Amino acid sequence: MPSINQTISSVRKEDGNFIGTIAFRSESISLPDGSKMALGIDDGRWVLIFEKNPGENIVCYEYNSHDGKLLVDKGRGTRADLSKMNELVSYFFENADVDDLVTILPPKLVK
Repeated sequence: MPSINQTISSVRKEDGNFIGTIAFRSESISLPDGSKMALGIDDGRWVLIFEKNPGENIVCYEYNSHDGKLLVDKGRGTRADLSKMNELVSYFFENADVDDLVTILPPKLVK
């Protein structure tokens, strides 16, 4: 099955062309390491929801590329947090099978 990386040519933090959320279509699906993620993108604002293992605390990363600010669980994020978020997004793109995902678009884009 193709990964997200194999399906798209490029996605950047500044990409304003995609607005929506990418998530697993079922609670039973996870990445190869057992983690789960959902990614919301809207005009340079990226929100990553990450659960390392089932039942563990969920971490919410919110990055705004327009002002370069990162929040982690509503608190100010560090450069190390941003590196971790980028690592997680890359892992998600490289390992999530497209057939296991759903894309949720905002109502204004659904036709």
